[in-house]
Amino acid sequence: MANDRDLTCRDCGGSFIFTAGEQEFYASKGLQNDPVRCPSCRATRKMMRPEDRDETPSYGVYVSWGGRTPRQLHVANCSGCGKAAEVPFVPRGDRPVFCSDCYNDERKRQEVAQQQEAEAVSARAVHHGGPSTTAGDFEGSGR
Repeated sequence: MANDRDLTCRDCGGSFIFTAGEQEFYASKGLQNDPVRCPSCRATRKMMRPEDRDETPSYGVYVSWGGRTPRQLHVANCSGCGKAAEVPFVPRGDRPVFCSDCYNDERKRQEVAQQQEAEAVSARAVHHGGPSTTAGDFEGSGR
């Protein structure tokens, strides 16, 4: 088990404790480096605007890009309504591209069609007395 460790904050120069519990948490998340800022400086830094930090922007407090830059968006005409739509992929032209409203409408239409098909298959099975059987299904059964 890890022991509490005394570390020095990069920003304020103050001493802070990196507890055994925090060390276990870091290890469980696969983090290998110790924290370099005390909890107070970390909280202050989180509240700063990206341009005030002199570093790559974090794209907001609640968004994580996993260390990557955010996806580049590409403009395409929506195949449903014709309006411009931003998509996170390069449109190739061989498949339709939808804005978010038309995409949601199309997805709902597909879900309804799938549900109707499932109901039709179920109704046919009930109407025909279940799965079809042939005389060959009973060969050798002694019937």
